[in-house]
Amino acid sequence: VDIGCGQGYYTMAFAAPEKYGIDLSKEAIVYAAAHDKSTQYIVDTIYDLPFADGSLDGIVSIFTPLPWKEIERVLKPGGFLITVSPAKKHLIELKEQLYEKVYENKEEREDVENLVLVDASVVSDKKRVDDVWDLFEMTPYRYKSPKEGMERVRALKELEVTFSFLMKTFRKKSL
Repeated sequence: VDIGCGQGYYTMAFAAPEKYGIDLSKEAIVYAAAHDKSTQYIVDTIYDLPFADGSLDGIVSIFTPLPWKEIERVLKPGGFLITVSPAKKHLIELKEQLYEKVYENKEEREDVENLVLVDASVVSDKKRVDDVWDLFEMTPYRYKSPKEGMERVRALKELEVTFSFLMKTFRKKSL
């Protein structure tokens, strides 16, 4: 199950005999279902998943909040959770344009009773972005940035940007 799957961009690439994508956005789910016939897409909250206790082999969460208790409830013993979140330097150059005081992202350490962290790695690359405003529009910064910073970003023709992702794999303990 891909929780917070949005338009199914990543979900459709998963190789699994049975797969689901869940998101609150009806528009995103309609789009995903129209473009990916190999996945069952569901409009629903990730905080009350429509699956039986201990029924899932795996869950993927890409830039989505983590409903830990719900994940623990639906995963089978030995089941896995893969998370992708921003690493410390993700989009740091964009933030330097937006804010006077720039902060690095926190790389949270989760203490979850029935899930064991088995792997954590960071993947990073620096790329030239030609349409910086489009990148900005895809981030949560668009909702909380100062006007002056937004004007600086809108004026940019290009920007070298660090893309850095923290990927973690958890396994549910066997009881």
